[in-house]
Amino acid sequence: MMRIILPIVTVLLTVTGITAQQGSVARFILSSSTDSQLIAQRTHAPVVRKNSFTMPVINDAEIRVRKGDYFATLPDDVAGLRYSLRLKPRGLGETRALKSYHDAQAVFEEELTGTMFNEQVTERYLTVIDQLERTMIIQSYNELITLYEDRIKVMDQLKTSTDFDLNDLIKAEKELSKLTVNLMEEEQELEVMCSAVAAIIGDSSFTGFDGTEFISIADVKAHIDSTEFILNGNNLRLRYLKSRFELAEERYRLEMAQNRKLVSFFELSYDHPNMVKELTKKERNDKLGDTRNAFVFEVGIKIPGLSADQQDIARRQIDFLKDREEYDQLRRELQAKMKKDESDIRALIRQYEFLTARETEVDAEASLKKYQQMSGVDPLVLLSIKENLIKNRVEKSMVYYSILRNFVYILDVTGQLSHTPLRNFLSAQCEVIQP
Repeated sequence: MMRIILPIVTVLLTVTGITAQQGSVARFILSSSTDSQLIAQRTHAPVVRKNSFTMPVINDAEIRVRKGDYFATLPDDVAGLRYSLRLKPRGLGETRALKSYHDAQAVFEEELTGTMFNEQVTERYLTVIDQLERTMIIQSYNELITLYEDRIKVMDQLKTSTDFDLNDLIKAEKELSKLTVNLMEEEQELEVMCSAVAAIIGDSSFTGFDGTEFISIADVKAHIDSTEFILNGNNLRLRYLKSRFELAEERYRLEMAQNRKLVSFFELSYDHPNMVKELTKKERNDKLGDTRNAFVFEVGIKIPGLSADQQDIARRQIDFLKDREEYDQLRRELQAKMKKDESDIRALIRQYEFLTARETEVDAEASLKKYQQMSGVDPLVLLSIKENLIKNRVEKSMVYYSILRNFVYILDVTGQLSHTPLRNFLSAQCEVIQP
């Protein structure tokens, strides 16, 4: 009978937290900033900005040296070389377009960094909730397994009684086997999850998070009631996609400017062999000697319509138009998701409040205590009351954790979740997370 009268304390704790757990939710969330991929990504934007200087007007400059004939010699055995300075100008508006492109590229890298960080934070919040919920389920399975073992023992003692029903015994044994298998699966999943968290926070002794001081449903409801559900620039994923299509658009504009280049190059050459020849003529009093013949000026003119790569330009335009369509589509999807998350969490809160009120009205715990004090009470009745008590608590806890998940979704879509300084939104105090 002692096993029938199990303490209710453990069950009561499943709504607000998990017993005997170690670990820090804040430390796990803070580890988002030390993710290796995120650290590597943070270096991209500074590199882009550092190397964004653009030489105005001039796209490329080179010095060219040419020797016409390795075996030819000039008068007085002076070797002849031709020196040239070639300048390639930019297209009309290309310098401005290139600067805009570099700026857009830096913004894109910054927004990608913010999006990656937000994903890491969101993933950690959901991991915390999943781990606490899984621990609660494991504790409930253990209690139900103990309960079904007691029920089977009581039924075994009643085999000679007229009230014995073999079908009830078979059903109880079947439920016990099912719970045992489910328990092993949940324990395996929890072990894998805790190992992953331990590796992230660098604590091999980690066994679980402490959820005893989690935010209450009343505080969640107050936060939801004070939240303005309007999609704006705070959503990091939306900002990232916007920066991506703006980068593609600037790339398209840059290529358009590059193809507005009428002059492909300017070249000024100094021909030393010619200079020597002209100087020799002058020394001989040859009136035809003119040193200006040693200087050559060339210019390359592009033929419009033939040199421009129209296919590449069209492809770039299609790329940024597709990115813009994806941005507009995501904006619509996020707006719909925000409304759904708001509706879901309000419905879950109402469900939680109903279960709380129903729990108070029925007060299965009081009924159990009352029956325990009575002599001659059927132990199977006591076990049934206790089973209902456990299952009701589990149902209420499941609703609680579903509310927390939807709360995280809303904080994510409104841009609050990863806003710096980071806060522990699962905590009742919502304290700032310090390194």
